[in-house]
Amino acid sequence: MFWAALRYNMRTSLVPLTSDGSSRGGGITATVIRQTYMNQLPELLENGDIFMQDNAPVHTAHIIRDLLREMQVEVMIWPPYSPDLNPIENLWAIMKTIIRQDHPELENAPDNDTTLYALIQAGIEAWESIQERVLRNLSDSMPHRVQAVLNADGWYTKY
Repeated sequence: MFWAALRYNMRTSLVPLTSDGSSRGGGITATVIRQTYMNQLPELLENGDIFMQDNAPVHTAHIIRDLLREMQVEVMIWPPYSPDLNPIENLWAIMKTIIRQDHPELENAPDNDTTLYALIQAGIEAWESIQERVLRNLSDSMPHRVQAVLNADGWYTKY
């Protein structure tokens, strides 16, 4: 799993996320997200910015809410499931397409450390290859996304 964030004319590094060992299922915990936010958000956010994240439990955990409050980060409040409002979902799709095109061998690769390393490297290459024009276009689409969701009474949109 990866974490990243974007704004109009910049993006964070792509951060490969690994379990901290405290998750029963080996997943990503709020502790991992907290450390990622502490490392990444200060460089990304400026005064007056509104931070957008989905409603995944690791993003809404108390330690995350407390950290964002401590960092004085305003968080966008949005519906429980609304990927059409989150432009990074488009970037994830673009990234997956690039990885599939450039590294088809990863599609059926064995589940081992070598494959994981190759996938992380492919993800970083794909992320870094996305042009800033794409970031700007996605940011510029936000008013249209919001209007489309309103017009659709909260249902799905083309985004």
